[in-house]
Amino acid sequence: MKLSASKIKEMTGCKTRALGESALYSRLETQHWFRGDRVYRPAGFDRRKNLVHFTSTWAVEGGGVGHSRVGMPLKLALECAGDLAQAVVLH
Repeated sequence: MKLSASKIKEMTGCKTRALGESALYSRLETQHWFRGDRVYRPAGFDRRKNLVHFTSTWAVEGGGVGHSRVGMPLKLALECAGDLAQAVVLH
């Protein structure tokens, strides 16, 4: 489910795949992301695995912090409109 270099260049107008992926990732940073009732934020793009990472942190009752990291392919992240239900749990 990886976007081809030519498709990325067509979508962004960038001259290289890396620049195009960076431009597409920048679009994701402006959206609101949710998985269930938790809010997530983009946390990087792993080009080798074609995974956009998202993280969420929250307060835990009694003190402390909970953390979750999920990932999904760039193409799916662009299509899902902020819903991370299909994301794979990474941590």
